[in-house]
Amino acid sequence: MAFDFPAAVDVRSDIGRLFRREWERLARPGTWFGGADRVAIATAARAARTPGAPPVNHELVEAAETVAARPATIRRRWVQSVTREIGFAPYVELVGVVSRLVAIDAFHVAIGAPLEPLPEPERGEPSRIEERAARPGAAWVPMVGGASITQALSLVDAEASAQEDMHGPLYLTYEEMAELDYVRGLSRAQMELVAARTSAINECFY
Repeated sequence: MAFDFPAAVDVRSDIGRLFRREWERLARPGTWFGGADRVAIATAARAARTPGAPPVNHELVEAAETVAARPATIRRRWVQSVTREIGFAPYVELVGVVSRLVAIDAFHVAIGAPLEPLPEPERGEPSRIEERAARPGAAWVPMVGGASITQALSLVDAEASAQEDMHGPLYLTYEEMAELDYVRGLSRAQMELVAARTSAINECFY
């Protein structure tokens, strides 16, 4: 079974279900990329986080590597350069695929488990469904509504839904974020301390 964690580590069952669901999603055709492209993006992103991995000059591969391993270097001009080549919506899908992969891989590293082999891609065509309500604004990509973390991937609805799906089990649901006294093992204050320290280490500029 995929995501069979070590018996010595007590991993909540909802996290295992979430990761298996994400692997199924990764393998399937998305909105702008087919299953083979999505798995290839994940492969490049994972390889970029290996020490000494050489950079590769191909738009999709370079973008996947940068989002996965060098996010602190991302600037508006770089996003503009990438999106001129591949488009805003494909870039947003790439960010969604890579960010969820990194979250899952980081979880494995944290508990001392080997990385899960990437899934075999499924055949089929991407849906190419555009989110017509998204508009340019203060963010670097068009979004639905104001610029915010919860709306970051809203240009591609399937990626926004996948982000929300992962957000709850690994952190808090969007509704739970409003509960400042929420406790899940850690208190909300402890969660935010860990999040702030992690963000500082990763040079998050949000």
